[in-house]
Amino acid sequence: MSGDWSAWRDARLRATTAPHGTASLALTAWLGPEAEQIPGLPGRWRLEADGPIVGDDFPADAGVDGGELRLEPGQEHAFGDVIARRFDRDGTVALRVIDPSAPSRTGILAIDAFDYDPAWVVSGAFAPAAPAESVEVTAVDGRTSVAAVGGTIALELPTGPAELTVTRNAAGRLSAVFSDGSSNVDVYRFRFIDVPEPVDGVATVDFTRAFLPPCAFSDEYVCPTPLPGNRWSVRVEAGEKNVVRAE
Repeated sequence: MSGDWSAWRDARLRATTAPHGTASLALTAWLGPEAEQIPGLPGRWRLEADGPIVGDDFPADAGVDGGELRLEPGQEHAFGDVIARRFDRDGTVALRVIDPSAPSRTGILAIDAFDYDPAWVVSGAFAPAAPAESVEVTAVDGRTSVAAVGGTIALELPTGPAELTVTRNAAGRLSAVFSDGSSNVDVYRFRFIDVPEPVDGVATVDFTRAFLPPCAFSDEYVCPTPLPGNRWSVRVEAGEKNVVRAE
């Protein structure tokens, strides 16, 4: 299993440091009806009342046919190596600049992690949430949104008991955001964990694959923070710890 874990670690580093990977987010610019210049992109950009992002006033060498570019949800456009990507969040819209030369990417040396320890693959009783149960989640910028609750898992960690509340994403998969006694000490302030679907009322949580949120790689992300019940005093000495950057 440690070999699989090493392969997972290598894949994480490749994905986050790829030219257009997680660490390449240089800017998240929230848009309104007034056209504005976005650092790192040509032209001027605005959000139209009916929803599309519109870019215009491009220089001739930008390669935009017709002089105007429209981005609907899920769309992006490349200007050479730099990508302009639309980002939608609860009725607000931003333009993200994905740039391989962003300092958030180029300065990364490694992702530090605890040594592999199978004791941190922990199973516990799963209590499913009531149908349509939801919870309010606060992002790092203070904005709140609503997420579907999947249930809670009663865990006996190597360092003590804890209860993990998991949410379901749009695809129906379970995951959680948690902080612990190592957070803001020798580990980033919180981490993410994916949880397989419980079997016969038992859920297994592999904390050796707890991973850093995107905002650990770039301050331009608006990651969700842990629910109050997922902020533990016990330490979770497994999984990723911090991004290692060149000084």
